[in-house]
Amino acid sequence: MAKLFGIGVGPGDSELLTIKAIRAMENSEVIFAPSAFEGGESIAYETAKEYISEDKKIEIIHFPMGKDNTQDKARETYEAIYQYLKKGMNVSFLTIGDPFVYSTYTHLLNYINERGFEVVTVPGITSFCASAAVANEYLVLGNEPLMVTPAARLDAVKDEKFLVIMKVYKREEEVVDFLDANGFDYVYIKKAGRVGEEILRDREEIIKNKEYMALILAKKKELAQVI
Repeated sequence: MAKLFGIGVGPGDSELLTIKAIRAMENSEVIFAPSAFEGGESIAYETAKEYISEDKKIEIIHFPMGKDNTQDKARETYEAIYQYLKKGMNVSFLTIGDPFVYSTYTHLLNYINERGFEVVTVPGITSFCASAAVANEYLVLGNEPLMVTPAARLDAVKDEKFLVIMKVYKREEEVVDFLDANGFDYVYIKKAGRVGEEILRDREEIIKNKEYMALILAKKKELAQVI
């Protein structure tokens, strides 16, 4: 029976793909990759393309995240993938970062599992781990929890000392206002591992930036100089 490989290609640096990810693509006849914007490039495909041989069938599909029609798009994408799986062809679905962290891939799984196809998920380096590396910032220490939250849910932050704030696009000022008011040091990283990578620590510079592929790492000020 044909397989679906859900492949995390990492944050956008082609050198951070895993060997397992490359082998999964080699074992697939068809490669699907999502684009967040209609007619736009697929960052996942651009990251992985140097490892994809010319004999592969490439399908770039528009798959916006966080929109009202996400489930409709998931069903539409599943139907396209199913056309290949039912012919016995292995399919790889590429996703930026890790397949199970704020990923388009998770919306597909219920549909694939309904048909009984084998699914193999290949983990990828998350954007926040890559961002911590390029900024040379530790994420968490000791027995402290690490909270990963979208910028829209800052209300969920209670007494956590270490934060990863995702989806900060168009919420930059709201986020830094919250962090300043609650005693956090922070760093903004955009396009980690890609052309245009930038690391910002100045409040005003962060507010001026409007980048879709960006996040903020934060820690309580009293912990900032631990190492």
